[in-house]
Amino acid sequence: MTATATENDTLTLTRLFKAPRERVFAAFTSADSIPQWFGCGHVKVTACTADFRVGGTYRIEARGLESDEAFNVTGVYREITPPDKIAYTWKYEDDEDWADCESVVLVEFKAIGDQTELRLTHTGFPSAESRGNHSQGWGACMDKIDSLLTGQPAPAC
Repeated sequence: MTATATENDTLTLTRLFKAPRERVFAAFTSADSIPQWFGCGHVKVTACTADFRVGGTYRIEARGLESDEAFNVTGVYREITPPDKIAYTWKYEDDEDWADCESVVLVEFKAIGDQTELRLTHTGFPSAESRGNHSQGWGACMDKIDSLLTGQPAPAC
């Protein structure tokens, strides 16, 4: 996996998965799969809803296992082109740092033989610290997606 960041605003992660593009796309977008890969190892998804259509919304409720801190992520799907691309907004509810942010996640799925290159670009962070935290978080999510697809345990984050 490679990760690059520009200023405070943009994080890009690229990861190659040993699975067909349609399968990676489905794992990334299904409300049933999201709880299996969302967050670092110390985060548990307690609820997830996704109205997977352009203009539809999603909401992920999660809790830190060590801190017991609850947080919710919400957004609106802006673009869906199966199995090539999705784009959606990203915002933490009840977090002042995110109140005025227009954060967007773009995920592109490229078939490379029987494998899939996933490129995730997240823009609109409130700070460099937030971008750094999301680099670690999205990296852990990629590890967990790989685990979900291969049946192998994900490394601890």
